[in-house]
Amino acid sequence: MTPLVERAAELRALDFVLGQAFEGNGTAVLIEAPAGTGKSTLLAEAAALARMQEARVLRARCCPREAQVPWATVRQLLDPHLSDEDRSLLDGHHAVRPPTGHDGDAPPVHRFHDLYLALLRLSRRAPLALLVDDAQHADDLSQQWLAYLARRLHGVCIALAVATRTASGAPGGVLTAELVACPEFPRLHPLPLSEQGTAQYLTDRLGQGLGEGAAALCHKATGGNPALLDAVSEALSRTGTPPARITGEQAVGVCDRALLRALPLLLNRHAPAVAAAATAVTALDRVAGLPLLARTTGIDLPTADQAVTALEDAGLLHAGPPWQLTGAVIAQSLTAQAGEHTLDKLRSRAAEALRDLDAGPAEIADMLLRTTPDGQDWRVPVLREAARVAGERPDPPAARAYLRRALAEPPAAGDRPQLLTVLGITEVHLAPGSAVDHLRTVLEGEQDIGVQTALVPHLAEALARTGRAEEAVALLDRLAGRIGEDDRETLYRLWAQGLLVLLEETPHMADAWVARARIADDLAGSSPGQRLLLAALALKTTLTGQCAHTAAGYADRALARPGPREEPALTTAFAATALLHADRLTDAAHCCDQLLGDDIHDQPAPLRSLFMAMRAKIAHRMGDLASALTLSRQALALTPPGQRYQPYVTAQVINALIDLGETEEAERLRSTSYQGPAGNHWSWAVLYAARARTHYAHDRHHTALEELDVCARQMRNGGYDNPALVPWRSHAARVHQRLGDDGTAMELADAELALARRWGSPRAIATSLRTIGRLQTGLEAVTTLSEAAALLQNTPARHDLARTLTALGEALHATDRRAEARTALRQALDLADASGAAPLSERAYRALLATGARPRRKRQSGLRALTERERRIAALAADGMDNQTIATSLFVSRRTVEFHLTHVYRKLAIDGRADLSTALAAGHIPPQGSPAARRPSPRSGPPSPEAVS
Repeated sequence: MTPLVERAAELRALDFVLGQAFEGNGTAVLIEAPAGTGKSTLLAEAAALARMQEARVLRARCCPREAQVPWATVRQLLDPHLSDEDRSLLDGHHAVRPPTGHDGDAPPVHRFHDLYLALLRLSRRAPLALLVDDAQHADDLSQQWLAYLARRLHGVCIALAVATRTASGAPGGVLTAELVACPEFPRLHPLPLSEQGTAQYLTDRLGQGLGEGAAALCHKATGGNPALLDAVSEALSRTGTPPARITGEQAVGVCDRALLRALPLLLNRHAPAVAAAATAVTALDRVAGLPLLARTTGIDLPTADQAVTALEDAGLLHAGPPWQLTGAVIAQSLTAQAGEHTLDKLRSRAAEALRDLDAGPAEIADMLLRTTPDGQDWRVPVLREAARVAGERPDPPAARAYLRRALAEPPAAGDRPQLLTVLGITEVHLAPGSAVDHLRTVLEGEQDIGVQTALVPHLAEALARTGRAEEAVALLDRLAGRIGEDDRETLYRLWAQGLLVLLEETPHMADAWVARARIADDLAGSSPGQRLLLAALALKTTLTGQCAHTAAGYADRALARPGPREEPALTTAFAATALLHADRLTDAAHCCDQLLGDDIHDQPAPLRSLFMAMRAKIAHRMGDLASALTLSRQALALTPPGQRYQPYVTAQVINALIDLGETEEAERLRSTSYQGPAGNHWSWAVLYAARARTHYAHDRHHTALEELDVCARQMRNGGYDNPALVPWRSHAARVHQRLGDDGTAMELADAELALARRWGSPRAIATSLRTIGRLQTGLEAVTTLSEAAALLQNTPARHDLARTLTALGEALHATDRRAEARTALRQALDLADASGAAPLSERAYRALLATGARPRRKRQSGLRALTERERRIAALAADGMDNQTIATSLFVSRRTVEFHLTHVYRKLAIDGRADLSTALAAGHIPPQGSPAARRPSPRSGPPSPEAVS
């Protein structure tokens, strides 16, 4: 007999039971499993073990056709071995009816006892092993007598082994109940084979191992079910190909054909509910709970539970909930057996069941997407609600899918225009061509100026995205001409929205439109619409790199008269963007702090993430790198991949990590950052530049140049070639210098300086000058770097000043002006230490040592001495978290948290946790509950502003 695979535990249990019985301590064992898992094979092994011990084996295999025949199972067991006198106990005239609950109908116990005594007489000649297979089909009288026997095995040489099929559809019998109720009787549950077991099983049956990977594919196809593996092994042997030469592709094809035949036969051996459950899981792909399965299949909860348990034990379902089929081949076989029409009906019933079970709109809508439209009244409202929720997440592709499905249902005639409107707006960034068609359909014949004003900017943006910018401008002009002088506020808002549309795709047309329509004339900022338009003009001027002073002037007027609470947050966001890149960092920080105030929850998630990222950028430039990293990480948590500002936010995290010296973490984020597809949006240029920095930090200079080339094309094509946004030429110049190409490096730096001087912000000019100064030598380098440092001395850009002073100190030392070098380097070291910029601090420290100075020891106490990990743990502790909760949230041990907190207390010179909040607040680390550190829930809202790096 072929050795059993992965049944060692079951065989040991059977051997133990038989050994105990044959020593006079009779006992019983119950084998429970679904069809095809090898119960009969285990009984055969038990028979072989019994015969090896010279025992007499009595076997019975029950079947449904004999379930109503009195004593049918007992006759199989005992007829060949009883005397004529004992056999008469089973004659027809002794037959009794099964119990009905009335005393007069109960079978006579003395007759059961007479059979028991007859069995005892047999056992005196040789030990007995009674093996009953498929006991779920045993007749009632046989089950009662075997249960009677099981209670009287102690002290006799009789072993009873009973195998029963779970979820067979047969009514529960007294025999199984009796064996389950006795804890001394072992219960065996043979499981599907593992991948290794499957390989061994097939090797045993084929006589040779399969080719590399083929056995794993067979396991994946069958779930390790022995019955299905038998069908597969038979099909493999018929191919005529030696097992070792069977390829993976060939194995999959064989499994497909074998399971198409064998799987229906296997399921038919169970109750109909098992096949129904398997088909339902096939239709739904994933079933989250029993109530859904029961309602979809129309069976009760206990039966559904038995069905999925049988499928799990058979290796056809992954253990749940949720439940899923274990292999694609099983799914294909069940799909072919059921047919698409049946599966579609099951999905429709599942959608109704989810509705009745109060599931979320997205869960119901996802199921409806897989069904055929049938016009049921309840479907369209559910799909619309799911689209609304998807828009708040935000998940535009899902929202679009739900809305398109709602239109196909179809909706009532009165609901169609609104659905087309929402769908068109949703498609502007996903499928602008389709958005044009849908929005035009809505606008045809629409006379309401309010509706037109709301929709035309979206249509104009879609037109611009499809390369029809002139058509977009004409559309905006026509609408502006229809707005009367008595409604200037609407006109201002239209102009602001039009500017944003044109800035997204064609900034040069935005300038032309402003000049032709005289949009910027006579704007005092006296109304919300004027202030929004002024903020949009400030943004346009910033993005196109025209003049920092002009951009800041627009921003000041936009912020001069704060309006009521309904003032658009975009007004402040656009103005803050202009102030940030005009080096008005303190004013920009004030704007962002307003945006991150108590009403931050009222803003949609994309805007919240953008506001946090902008505030992080300001903190970075002002030399607070730890706060920059904390804020940018929180912003990143609010921006799912594909969201408009996700590249920008990711770049802020990468830049902060690099300047803090966490280059390995920056590299991990670079490698996992969202990859595209990239549009013309400014945020991609920022991310490409940040990626280039990580490559440069790891000496991948040519790869860094490739990223910067993409960044350059992005900015030029988008019309955003302002070095205040992304100084990509300075980045590229440093890479070329490292590669020994000083000529190209200087060309890039000179070109950037010209653009920076046109823009006019001190930091942009100083950045270009610092790059040029590092390319120069001698007095030229000192002169250039001195100019850069002078520009930055009176600005809040402390991090840039530290970098410039370090370069100046090195240049001064190179020209043997040691005293001046030490002065510059000491200031640079103080600034770098204060900002937490470890690599820059180390560079300044070494340069200072090289001058012969004896600098003070690096900061060992105070807030700036905390490491990034210590800051994070301290902030969580100050927010009230206990050590174990902190350890869980950061995926570290509690001992690690305690270790870091001990260092925090020492460096901050405090006694313990109670003083943490005060100490951290003094250093401006935002506690976890502050507006700047919250992670509010996503919401939908107005179009996002075009803020930049």
